[in-house]
Amino acid sequence: MNSGLVQFHDSLTDLLVPISEITPHPDNPRNGDVDAIAESIEVNGFIAPIIVQKQTRHIIAGNHRYYALLQLGASVAPVVVVDISDTAARRYLLADNRTSDLGTYDNGVLLELLDYLSEVDGLHGTGYKDSDVEVLRHLAEIPNDYDEFATWPTLCVQIPPHVRKAYFAM
Repeated sequence: MNSGLVQFHDSLTDLLVPISEITPHPDNPRNGDVDAIAESIEVNGFIAPIIVQKQTRHIIAGNHRYYALLQLGASVAPVVVVDISDTAARRYLLADNRTSDLGTYDNGVLLELLDYLSEVDGLHGTGYKDSDVEVLRHLAEIPNDYDEFATWPTLCVQIPPHVRKAYFAM
C-alpha cells in the first residue's frame, strides 16, 4: 500500500492507522537522522511497525520513523499498540535506544556487505556513503595484532546529524 511517497509492506496493511492518531513521545531523548531514515524508507519501503503506548498514544519505538513518514507525506502509519504503564513505556523507550547504541559491528562482515551492495545497485538507502567504505577499507588493512593499535582508547561520541553530514561533506 502507498501513502505519500511511502510504500508499506503488504504485511502491515492491517496495522495502518491515521498518522494523526499517534504522537512522538515527549520524553524521547534520542536525536535521529530523519533524512537518512526517509531515504531508507524511499528506497527500501517501510517494513517495521511503530510501537505505541495504548493510554497516551505516544510512540515508544519508532519516533524518527514517524517524523520520516511525515516528511514523506504519509497519512497513515503501521502501529502496534501495547498496554503498558507510563514507567514501562519510558523504560522501553530508553532500552530500545540504548541497546542499539551498545551494539558494535564486525567491520570485515560489514565491508563485505557494503561491497556487495555497491556492486549490485549502490549504497543508496543504507545510510552509508562511499567515504564510509573507504574508511572501513583502510581499517581492514591494519593487522589485528598491531601492538600500538591494541593500546588505542575506544571513544564513543554523539554528534548531531547535521554536524556528521557537514564533516563527511568536507
